[in-house]
Amino acid sequence: MSIPLDLQRTLQIKPMGQNQGVMVVAPLMPLTPQELEDLSQRLSGMSVIEQPIDRQEVLQYLRSISGSLVGSSFDKDYSASFSSMLLEAVQASASDLHICRMSNGERSYLRRRIHGYLQTPVIMDESIARRLITWVKQKADLDSSEHVQPQEGRFSLFGDGVTIEFRVSCSGQADGEVMVIRVLDPRRKLAIDTLTPNPALVEHLQKLVKIESKQGGLVLVSGPTGAGKTTTLAALTSALPLDRLKVVAIEDPVEIRTAGVDHLEVNADQGLGFAQLLRAVMRQDPDVIIIGEIRDSETAEIALRAVETGNWVMASVHAGSVLETVYRLTSLLPDGYQRLGRMTVQMRLHAVLNQQLLPGTDGRELRVEALFVNSHERPVPWYEPGAHPSKFSTCSYFPRP
Repeated sequence: MSIPLDLQRTLQIKPMGQNQGVMVVAPLMPLTPQELEDLSQRLSGMSVIEQPIDRQEVLQYLRSISGSLVGSSFDKDYSASFSSMLLEAVQASASDLHICRMSNGERSYLRRRIHGYLQTPVIMDESIARRLITWVKQKADLDSSEHVQPQEGRFSLFGDGVTIEFRVSCSGQADGEVMVIRVLDPRRKLAIDTLTPNPALVEHLQKLVKIESKQGGLVLVSGPTGAGKTTTLAALTSALPLDRLKVVAIEDPVEIRTAGVDHLEVNADQGLGFAQLLRAVMRQDPDVIIIGEIRDSETAEIALRAVETGNWVMASVHAGSVLETVYRLTSLLPDGYQRLGRMTVQMRLHAVLNQQLLPGTDGRELRVEALFVNSHERPVPWYEPGAHPSKFSTCSYFPRP
């Protein structure tokens, strides 16, 4: 009697043969009593014992049987329930799912992030957590026999008449493994008029994205991690006149795809960082360049030089306020470009949107501080001591509610 391939992959075991009516297996990690009992039942009651061998030998064997599970009973047994669990999280407006599998006897669990907050953990048996992680790895075309090295991938599910994408990141940790699944629901794309309840601010945003000149412009979206900068950039991007503009987005990774936009993804392993991709894009006659994040001096300089040559650049920056956003960007500029770079910012900056997720009546609400430069006849006095956006006569300022 043999152990089905799907069960070998799920339990991460290498069969070592039978000895006097007992099935001997070499596990990558010690099996739980429940897993041993389940395996015995699948083998018609045959006793099962574990025989530890070199971990690399088990890993090599598991890799050799990878790709053999399409249409297997494992999929039939677990795929429907795991898919339903993920789609239920989508319906609950979860942005992320955190799975923690503990192998030291502590409780494994799953947590959902909704409206920016992690919810109460849902306790799981270690065997179920392992099966779930294995299933997700298989869906994302990752190595399910690897439990230590970090891995990233993505997969999609169809539900409620739409295809939902999931981005996966997993790695080993002390006494277990962690996996985070980012939900990329295309229905979550925000229109400009849903970014803020302030009608005057909405009007300024709508005028901003018309882009009727080739004189170059700079739009910055800032805020802390998890504040929705990517979503705001996507909303602005989808509102651009895409029928007459060539728009290229450089992201790490691509999260929200917009029809009519060329999406390029950063790949550090291949030497394709923001700066390298930005240089390449500059030779492709773009009108608008979307930069997922400006976080180094090289990217900052190339972005501003693109503005100088007539391109519009919309980019995100990690900063806590409108003014801090400008200071952050200019502080990244290399010494030899500081003076010209600051001049470009002063003459070509069109808007800064700083956003935060703050406690509201229903979870957390997006609060926006915004500054729109109405005229470029006079440089904006960013560097005057005690400068405050409300005092800039050439600007429209919207403080955070």
